Amino acid sequence: MAVEKRSIGEVPLIGRDGELQRVLHAAGRYGGMAVKAAPGVGRTRLLTEAVRSLVCLGWHPHRVVTVMPTGTGFVPVESDRALAATLADAHGGRRTVVVIDDAQWLADSTIELLARRVGSRDLFVLASVSAGRRRTPVLDALWKDGVIDRIDLEPLTPEQCRSLIESMLGRSGEIVDSAAVFAVTALSSGNLVVLRDLVATAVERRALTVSSHVWHLSAPLPVSAGLADVVRDHLAEVIALADYAGAAEIDDALDMVALAGSLEFGAAAAVMDPRLIEELESAGVLTIRTEQNIDRVTFSTPITAQVRSEDMATLRRRRLSLTVADALDASTDGLGPRERVTAALLRIDAGVSLDAPAAVEAARLSWRFVPPETTRKLASAAAAAGGGFDAQLILASAESQLGMTESAQQRLDELLRGADNDIRRATAVRACTDNMVLRLADPTRALALNSSTEHAVVDPAVRTQLRAQRGLMMHAIGDTAGSLALLEPLMDDLVGATLISASFAVAAGATVAGRLSTAFSALARVQPEPDNPAAAVLDLTRCFTIACAGNFEEATALARYRYDEAVEQFSPLQQAWFGWARGGLLLSQGHAAEAIRWCSEAYTLAGTLGQRSMEPMVACDLVRALALDGRTEEASDLIEAADLDNPASPALFGARGTRLAALGWAAAARGNVDEACELLIASAEAHAAIDHHLPALFSYVDAARCGAATAALAPVHQLAGLIEGDLARTEIRMVEVLAAPSGPDSAVTEQVVAVAASAEKHGLDLHAAEMYFYARNLLLRSSPRAAATAGRQGHVLAARCGHPSTPLLHGTRDPALTARERQIASLAASGLSNRDIADAVVLSIRTVETHLNHIFGKLGISTRAELTSLRGSLLD
Repeated sequence: MAVEKRSIGEVPLIGRDGELQRVLHAAGRYGGMAVKAAPGVGRTRLLTEAVRSLVCLGWHPHRVVTVMPTGTGFVPVESDRALAATLADAHGGRRTVVVIDDAQWLADSTIELLARRVGSRDLFVLASVSAGRRRTPVLDALWKDGVIDRIDLEPLTPEQCRSLIESMLGRSGEIVDSAAVFAVTALSSGNLVVLRDLVATAVERRALTVSSHVWHLSAPLPVSAGLADVVRDHLAEVIALADYAGAAEIDDALDMVALAGSLEFGAAAAVMDPRLIEELESAGVLTIRTEQNIDRVTFSTPITAQVRSEDMATLRRRRLSLTVADALDASTDGLGPRERVTAALLRIDAGVSLDAPAAVEAARLSWRFVPPETTRKLASAAAAAGGGFDAQLILASAESQLGMTESAQQRLDELLRGADNDIRRATAVRACTDNMVLRLADPTRALALNSSTEHAVVDPAVRTQLRAQRGLMMHAIGDTAGSLALLEPLMDDLVGATLISASFAVAAGATVAGRLSTAFSALARVQPEPDNPAAAVLDLTRCFTIACAGNFEEATALARYRYDEAVEQFSPLQQAWFGWARGGLLLSQGHAAEAIRWCSEAYTLAGTLGQRSMEPMVACDLVRALALDGRTEEASDLIEAADLDNPASPALFGARGTRLAALGWAAAARGNVDEACELLIASAEAHAAIDHHLPALFSYVDAARCGAATAALAPVHQLAGLIEGDLARTEIRMVEVLAAPSGPDSAVTEQVVAVAASAEKHGLDLHAAEMYFYARNLLLRSSPRAAATAGRQGHVLAARCGHPSTPLLHGTRDPALTARERQIASLAASGLSNRDIADAVVLSIRTVETHLNHIFGKLGISTRAELTSLRGSLLD
C-alpha cells in the first residue's frame, strides 16, 4: 500500500518529566541549573520545554549560543559578548531566564562574570553543558557551593525509546513492530537527536513502512547525510585531540572494528596497538564489553560503526576485511562460534573463496548471531564452495524463514531427488514436510511424500525416523489420537532432530487432548541447544502447555524472553511465533487491548513470511481480541480479509474449531448472542471430533458465558474425565454454576464466588470479573453489601482487562457512585482527612462522613485502606 508522507516535527518530551520538574523547582530556589549530557541526548529539547513553562510563569527568556574553538586555545568572543550584554540587560523587577547552549565553550573570564551575577534576584541561568574532555571548573564550583543545581541527563531507556518512536509514528491504532523499535533503539543508543533523525529518514526513504496498521522495517535503517556528518565531525575532533596515534592508524583501527561489528580483544590487539584501543576507549569512541567471559572491542555508539562502514571504499574494505579475518583465525584465545561466523563473512566481503567445510560450519552456526538473510548469504557461499547437500539444506531453511517458501521447496525437492543414502533422504524429507505443513499448508502432499519415502528406505533406524515424522503430520491435519498412538511407543528409539520433532508433536497433541502430564514428560525428554531453531518450536509448545496448566505468569515470562531474543537476533519468524504466544496468553486472561498489539504484529509478520498455516490461526485470535475490545467493524473486516468464514479454509492444527470460535465472539460483539452460542457450540464440537478436548472445553465455557450454559453442561461433564489440571476444573465449575438455577440459594452464590476466586488465582482476570458480577446480581436482593463487595472486585478486574465487552459484563462498566461520591472517594483514597475533604469541597464534616458511609456500602468495603487500593481502577 502507498505510505503517506508524514512530518515528524518536534518530538514530544518523553521520559524527562522528573528532570523538567527539577528545573522548574530550581527556578525559585537557585541561581541556575546546569544540564550536562553527551551530545544529542536531549539537553536542548529539555531546556526548550523548560523555557516554555517558565515563560508561562512570567519569566522573560534570553538565549546565547556558543561556538566551539576553531584553533588551539582560541575561543570566539561573539558568544561571550552576547552573554555579557544579556546579563547587563537583565534588571530588577523583571524575571529573566538566560539559556546558554554548550556553556563549556565559554571563556573562563565570561564564566566568572556569570558566576558574579548568578544568584541575583530575578535572574535564572539555564546552562547546557556537553559531557566530554573540556572541563568547566567555575560552573562545577557553583554547583558544589549550592549556587546552581545540576542534572546529569542520561540517554533514553529502551522503554522511553519505544514510547517516543510510537508517538512519532502511531496514528489511529497503528503500532510499531518491535524489531523496528529495537533496530532504531540499538542504532541510536538512546540518543534523542539520532533517534529522531533515524525515524524521519527511514519514513522518508520508505525503509519504515506501514501495512495492516503495523509499522515495520522493509529495508535496513538508512543514515541521513546530516547525521553522518555529525558522526564524522565528532570522530575528526577525537582524532585531532589524540595524544598517542596518528590519523591513519586511528582510521584503520576504527574501520576494522566497524567491519567486524565487535572484535574479540586478542584479535583486536593483533591488528592494532592495545594503547590505541585504550586511548579510543578513554575518548568514548570504543568500549570493551565482556560477554560469556570474552572481552570484545566494539563502538560505544553503533551508528558510528554504520557510518564508518558505509564510508569505506571497496578496495579498502576488502583489504581490511581480510586483515581482520586472518587475525580472527590466528587468535590465541581460540575461535568461538561468533568469531567463525564473522571471519567467514569478512572473507566473503574480501572476495576470497571459502573452504567448503568451514563455510558450511559458519552457516550452521550463524542462526544464533545473525539474521536469516545473512545465514542465506553464508549458505550461498558454502554452496558455491562445494558444500553440497549440507549447504543446500541450510540455504533452503534460511529461504523458508525469510518467506521464500516456494524457492525453498524447489531446492528441497532437488535435494530429495539427488539424495544418495537413506540418512540424507530422510533429512530432506523432514525439511520438505516441515516446509509443506508449516509454510505451504499442504499436509496431504507432505504425508504422501513421507509415506512413499518411508517404504523406500532400507535402514530401520531411518524408517523409524520417518514414522515419527508421519506422526507429526498426522497431528498437523488433526488426527491427534492417531499421532499420539504412533509416536508415544517410538519415543525411546528416537534421537537428534527426530526426537525434537516428535517431542513437539507429542507435547502439542497431548496438551490439546488434555493430557498435561504426558505433555510435560515429552517436553522434558529433550533440551536442545539454545541456538538450535528447533528449541524455539519446543518453547512455543511449552508456553501453551504451561498456560493450560494455569500458570500464566511462567508462560508469559518464557514467551517474553523468547520474543526479546528473537528481536535482538533479527529472527522474524520466531518473533512472529512468540509475539503470537504473548497475544494469545493475554487474550486468554481477557486483556484484549494488549492482545491486539501482539497479535497484530504477529499477523503481519506471518503474512510477510508466507506462513500459510499460521496466518489464519493468528487472525482468529486477533478477531477475538478485537471483538472483546468492542472493535466490531475491524473484526468483521479481518474475517473477510483472512477468509475466516469460508468453510473450505485450511483446517490444519484444529483450525476449523478455532475459526468458529472467532466467528462466535465476533457475533457476540455485534449483539447477536444466539448466533454466538450456536457458533461456539459448533466450535466445541469441531474440536471434540478430533480429540482436542481442552480447546473443546474452552469453547463450551465461552458458549456458557454467552448464555448457553445449559446446552454446554452435559458435553462438559463428558470431557471432565478426559482433561487434567486445576485450570480445567475451574472452567468446568464455571459452566456448572452458570447452568445452575438462579435464585436466593446461598449455596449457589457461594460456589459462584469460589469459582471467581479460583479464576482470579489462575490469572483468568476476565472470567473472574464475569463471575464476580454474576455473584453480585444473585446477591442484590438478599445481601446488598455482599453484592457490592462482589461487584467492586469485578470492577477492579474488568478495569485491569480494559473493560472488554462480553454478555456477562453488559451494563457493568461503572459502579453506582454519583459524581460527588466519586470526588469524595478519590480525595479520601489519596489520604485526606474528613476535615481536609470538607474544606476542599466546601461541605460540612458530617456531610462528608455521610457520603463516605454511602460510598463504603456501594463498594462493599469498610476501611480507607480498601478505598486506597481502588485508586487507578474505580476512582480515577
